[in-house]
Amino acid sequence: MATTLRERLGDRHNRLNAVRLVLASVVILGHAWPLTGADGPSLELLSDVAVNGFFALSGYLIAESRVRTTLVPYLWRRFLRIYPAFLVSLLVVAVVLAPLAAAIEGTSLDLGSAAGFVLSNGDLRISQWGIDGTLTEVPAPDSWNGSLWTLFYEALAYVLLGLVLSLAVAARHARWVLPGMFLAAIVLRPLVEGPLDVTAHLYLNGARLVGYFLAGAAVWAWAGTWRPTWVHTAGAAVVYAVLTDLGWADLYGQLPLAVLLLGLGAAPSRNWTTRTDLSYGVYIYAYPVQQLLVLLGTASWGVAVNSVLVVALTLPLALLSWTLVEKPALRAKAWLDPRDRPDRRLPTAGVQGPTSSAVQGPRPG
Repeated sequence: MATTLRERLGDRHNRLNAVRLVLASVVILGHAWPLTGADGPSLELLSDVAVNGFFALSGYLIAESRVRTTLVPYLWRRFLRIYPAFLVSLLVVAVVLAPLAAAIEGTSLDLGSAAGFVLSNGDLRISQWGIDGTLTEVPAPDSWNGSLWTLFYEALAYVLLGLVLSLAVAARHARWVLPGMFLAAIVLRPLVEGPLDVTAHLYLNGARLVGYFLAGAAVWAWAGTWRPTWVHTAGAAVVYAVLTDLGWADLYGQLPLAVLLLGLGAAPSRNWTTRTDLSYGVYIYAYPVQQLLVLLGTASWGVAVNSVLVVALTLPLALLSWTLVEKPALRAKAWLDPRDRPDRRLPTAGVQGPTSSAVQGPRPG
């Protein structure tokens, strides 16, 4: 008998981390056109689709994480998952990559601007994109990491879902509350971009990304009864393709994309990605690596070569991020949740629930 989605994603033997790694690589490909200044048809839209996919997967995983713990430990876990590695990525750019770029360009690095890049962006809301004295000779100047802007919305979604499921009535009726919130989001989105004529990027981006996040949460609400098959996954892919062809995917494709990616992620696997999550590291380091490669003259080598080089150079950075920053940071979960302390863990008698790797979230983005 086919197992439910929750059972499939509740152990380490699935392809969810692999799907997220692919999404992070697709973001690299989508960014290749604006960052290299390439001519001709662009696949830049792919980066938006990949970020949407990150948020859909995150909605599922974060809903699972929220119901397993109380609000404060939940928020602490979410903080540990995204903030330490985010802060280190800012420091790597300011201390290592920006001075290297200045040396390549023969310019003078503004140390105050480098410090400001870390301090101004430390609240997750990116307000300083560049560092003075660097990236003056690239097609997309004055932007060291154009991927990080999504993390602010990721954090907002964490807080939103955490607060909603803190309400006893919402937690008891989550299988109706979460789909209801998702439906409200897809009704609101066309209104925000149409009759309401909203122009503030904060609200436009929030309406888009939170909608995908809630689509994943809505799937989670029924994951205990849904038994995904290849027919469901293929059907979701067809629906999403049709919506894309009609130009409606960004407004109404949230649920098909969530079903497609979660269906792919639920496929059984025992490869190394089941225990090593490189997707977040790839996401936060690929953009600055891509900028540095363009500065070294790889833009003339073509989009494909540039993208392959970025992946090859970013994967080791992502592995270092996971090994030295992300994974160690997650050990601090026990500070606010005694259940995570080694001396408080009880034998499971062979019964496996959702594991930590299944609820760490991406990130997106």
